[in-house]
Amino acid sequence: MEGFTGFRRKRRHTDDSDEEEEDNTRISLGFGTSFQPAKQTSQPQTPKNDKPIKSRSATPAPDPGFAEFNKHSKGVALKMLEKMGWKMGQGLGASGEGIVNPIEVKQRPKGMGLQFRGFDERTDQTKVEAKLKNGEPLSEEEELKPKREAWKSQKKRKPKAVYKTAAEVVAEIQQQQQPLTSQKVLDMTGPGIREISLADIKRSDSPTLMETTTRLPELRHNLRLIVDLARSDLENLSREKQTTSFKMTALKNELDAIGKSMDSDRERFRKLEKIKEIASDLERISKDALATGAYEAASITALFGEKFDILEKEFSLEIKEMNLDALVVSVWAPILKYRTVHWNVLDDPSWGINDFKRWKRLLPSNDDDESEWSWTRNGRVPKQKLVCTPFETMMNTVWLSKVRSTINNQWDIHDPEPLVQLMSEWEPVLPRFIFENIIQQLILPKIVQAVQDWNPRTDEVMIHTWIHPWLPILKAWRLADLFTTIRQKMAIVLRQWHPSDESALHIILPWKDIWTSEQTEQFVLRSILPKLTNTLRDEFEVNPRNQELDSLIWCLAWKDMLSQTVLGQLLENEFFNKWLHVLFQWLSLDITQVNYDEIRTWYLWWRQLFDSYGLNTNKHVMKGFKDGLDLMNRALNDELGT
Repeated sequence: MEGFTGFRRKRRHTDDSDEEEEDNTRISLGFGTSFQPAKQTSQPQTPKNDKPIKSRSATPAPDPGFAEFNKHSKGVALKMLEKMGWKMGQGLGASGEGIVNPIEVKQRPKGMGLQFRGFDERTDQTKVEAKLKNGEPLSEEEELKPKREAWKSQKKRKPKAVYKTAAEVVAEIQQQQQPLTSQKVLDMTGPGIREISLADIKRSDSPTLMETTTRLPELRHNLRLIVDLARSDLENLSREKQTTSFKMTALKNELDAIGKSMDSDRERFRKLEKIKEIASDLERISKDALATGAYEAASITALFGEKFDILEKEFSLEIKEMNLDALVVSVWAPILKYRTVHWNVLDDPSWGINDFKRWKRLLPSNDDDESEWSWTRNGRVPKQKLVCTPFETMMNTVWLSKVRSTINNQWDIHDPEPLVQLMSEWEPVLPRFIFENIIQQLILPKIVQAVQDWNPRTDEVMIHTWIHPWLPILKAWRLADLFTTIRQKMAIVLRQWHPSDESALHIILPWKDIWTSEQTEQFVLRSILPKLTNTLRDEFEVNPRNQELDSLIWCLAWKDMLSQTVLGQLLENEFFNKWLHVLFQWLSLDITQVNYDEIRTWYLWWRQLFDSYGLNTNKHVMKGFKDGLDLMNRALNDELGT
């Protein structure tokens, strides 16, 4: 054993020395050839018995019989893997989804950066496996032969060279650059079925097998560099072509956009020329009307209707875009200013409204765009500061001035109809801020002052006649405080009121549907019901011989102001108690003095009286008359005493 070991060590040293000497005497030329200098004859040869110097840089070759025992047994690592569930031919991991073959690394040439000129880091075996997964055909060189356990001598066959043209390379590059779709694919290559995307299939796997070809490494390396550089150039040219194509498409789109813009500009120029012509015609018509006095008789539609119609139909989009409303107002305002001087607002409140309604589309205002406004507790407010349109300026300076003067100087608060008609007719046309200005600063202050000056005792005109017509315009919520003042004034007057005075009923009854039900009931309970109760209690008497009904009729007149419950309780407590007491006394007389026919007639007469006031369905009234019938039945049965 000692001699065998020494012989093997000596042989290893000899082989290493020979390989080192051969490597040192061979100089690579870069294309697979090498230069071998001639041997110097003068140099003495090394004696055979001299021991060669051991090289530290070269790896010693393993012994041919190294690890022969593994053919008949398993290693420790393999046994450990099998205990953990791994089986021969399957991938690593609990489910076998890991790699089967060891990871292979492809060396990058010295001095070359990452992805320099499109250098592909994948090994040949990785490329073959990727093609197999993608379903692409393999070349004869790439076809994998199944391994067999038994050794068999095979004839080495020279691989067939496959050449690709530049067009094929470019086509492959373009195919690789196409975006991957999100299609789902069932992967059945592993131990289990799993769902993967197309992008996962296209993803390159890690290298698995080693490239074993070792002949002419320098030449193959240089040729591979040339091929890679050529392929990189083709890829760059393909990318440049694609970039140029994109630029051409963008330039074409830009050219189309410029063409459309030029067409739009030409159309805009044509419209401007047309508008300029219409403006000249409007100016001429306006001057002619001023010179001939047509302002006084002709309306806006009669003077400018033809030109306005063209603007409305052909230039509807340009009205706001080019501010054509300023053109319309420029010829409208002089006529409006002239005509309003002679306009009697109260006698003809609807003057000019037809022209404004007809050409409303030519007179836009800020109210037309709801997006410019927002709603708060204080009402509708603009989101940002707004500028008056020409139409709003004309109405504010010309129309509103005339209306303000009329309201302040000529309008009588007790005659609301002319002004109510004015506001009703002009509300759809007026800008909102002008309408609110008239309400808040002109009309409401005069109404509030008139209510404060109102005296229910002496005022001959009933207040509801000049307040209620304003309800459709002013709305009840604006007049809520005013209604409170009116109720307070009425309550003060009713302190000295007697139900025999029917004027109070005529004043209060029209407010029943204006006030809320709670306000009406509270007012009646505090100011009316106590007076009615005292009248029935102190002034009304039930006398079959000579019946006086004035006090009862005064109270029944308020039945529309009282609820059914309140009125029924009033009659039950103040009328039927007296009525049943008289009936009981009448039935208690001696049998010779009782005339049941008279009692029957008297009973029916009272029933007819209450029916005439629509109280036959009141449960309190029905109960009172039922109690009367019970008394009469008990008297007939001689049970009255019990």
